Amino acid sequence: MILKLIIKEEAYKDIQTAHDYYEEQQNGLGDQFVEEVKEKIAYVRKYPLHFQKVYKEFRQILIDRFPYLLIYEISDKEIIVYSFFHTSQDPIKKFR
Repeated sequence: MILKLIIKEEAYKDIQTAHDYYEEQQNGLGDQFVEEVKEKIAYVRKYPLHFQKVYKEFRQILIDRFPYLLIYEISDKEIIVYSFFHTSQDPIKKFR
């Protein structure tokens, strides 16, 4: 059973910011970043329990090729994506 996916506004903003940054670095790189994100979200929807809890009920997954983490939680019949952030940031700050 595939759970309903909810992506919070903050997470969309994080993705857009990273996309814009990578597009400035190289044309098309931002689009590649977004494709990686979509692949990881699809994987999380298929295997939501695959990744261990890192703080309370929150789980994280590393985005391939890019130093970003996706933070999500499984709640009832939903997967809630809260944030995408650069791995140089403190993940605990994102949970507070």
